[in-house]
Amino acid sequence: MINHVMFRYGTLTLFSIFTLMGTIGVKTVLASSAEEAANRVCTQGSAAVVTVKIGNAHGSGFLVSQDGLIITNAHVVDGSPSVVTVVFRDGKQVPADVIGFARGGVDLAALKIQNRRNLPYLSLARPGTAKVGYRVFAIGSPLDADNRDTCTQGNISRIRPDGTIQHTAPLNPGNSGGPLLNSLGGVIGVNTSVALAPVIVGGIPVGGIPAGTGINFSQPGEKVKSFLADIKQQKVSPISTLPTTKEPSLTTISLDGQVINSSLNSSPDYYIFSGRGGQTVVIEMDSQKINPFLTLSQVIESDAGKKIEKIVENDDKGAGNFNAIIVITLPADGTYLITATSSEKGETGNYSLRAISKYE
Repeated sequence: MINHVMFRYGTLTLFSIFTLMGTIGVKTVLASSAEEAANRVCTQGSAAVVTVKIGNAHGSGFLVSQDGLIITNAHVVDGSPSVVTVVFRDGKQVPADVIGFARGGVDLAALKIQNRRNLPYLSLARPGTAKVGYRVFAIGSPLDADNRDTCTQGNISRIRPDGTIQHTAPLNPGNSGGPLLNSLGGVIGVNTSVALAPVIVGGIPVGGIPAGTGINFSQPGEKVKSFLADIKQQKVSPISTLPTTKEPSLTTISLDGQVINSSLNSSPDYYIFSGRGGQTVVIEMDSQKINPFLTLSQVIESDAGKKIEKIVENDDKGAGNFNAIIVITLPADGTYLITATSSEKGETGNYSLRAISKYE
C-alpha cells in the first residue's frame, strides 16, 4: 500500500514536471514568435519612414505610394519652404515638394518626391481594426534627426470620441508625422503629440511640460484615408488650416550663461530649467526699452498634480539700475519657472536674459 501510494505520487510528480516543461516550451516559442513579429514590423516599417528636415528643425513622415507620396503632420511643415529635405533610414537625402495640407484644421500634410519609382511604402490598415489593448509600434526620429529609424512599442489605451488614438508607445519631439503601426505593419494612425502637464501662472496657462504618463496621441487612419482621397481629387489646401491662436511663450533653457535675446509684447515670457538642490543660480534680465521684472518659481509635483510656487522676485539691480537680477540657492532638485516681464503693465520692447549656474 505504501509502495502503491508512492508510485502514484511519483507518477503525478513526473507528469507535473513534464507538463510544466511543456508549458515553458510553449511560452518560449510564443515569446520568440512575438519578438520576431515585433522585429519584422519595425524593420519593414522603418524602410518607408523618413525624417523631414526644415532648416535646423525636423519631424517624421512615411511613404504611402511607390512613386514618393509622403504623409506627415501639418505642424511639421507649417511655414516651411515649398521644398523640404527628407532623409531615408540609410542616410540618403532627397528633396520633396510640399504639395498640400488637409482641410478643416486636420493636422496632416502631404509631400512628394519627384521622379522616383519602386520606393518602399506603408499600407493603411482596415478601418476599425484599432482596438483598446492592441499592441502598436511608433517609428520616427525622436529628439534628434540622427535618431531616425527609432521604433518603440506600446498598447492602445483609449480611442477618443473623435477617433484620436491614445497609446503608450513612447513619443518625443521629432516623432510628429511618423506612423503608428499595428502588429501586422499596417498604418492605423499618424503620431501627433504627447500629453503635457499644464503650467499655470496667475491663473493663466502658459504652456506645459512632459507629464511622463505615457499618454500619447495619434490621428486615426480614417483621417489619413480621407486626406489621400482629397489629394487624388486635388481638394487639398495650399496652406495649413491649423488654428492660429497665439499662446504665451514658454522656452526650455540651460544654465549655461548663454544670452537669450527676445522681445516683450505686453505679456510675460516664461522660461523653464532643471535645477539641483544647493545649486546657486544667477538670472539677469537687461533692457534699454522696458523696466525688467523677474520672478522665479518652483514647479511642485504631487499626487494632486503640478502647481507653481513663487520663490523670489526682483525689480531692480540697485539704485539707478532698472535691470533685474536674481541670485539664489535652489532649495531642491526639480523644475523651475522664470517669469520675464516688466514692472510697468503693457510695456513692449527688446530685452536680454541670461541664466548661469555657480554650482561647483
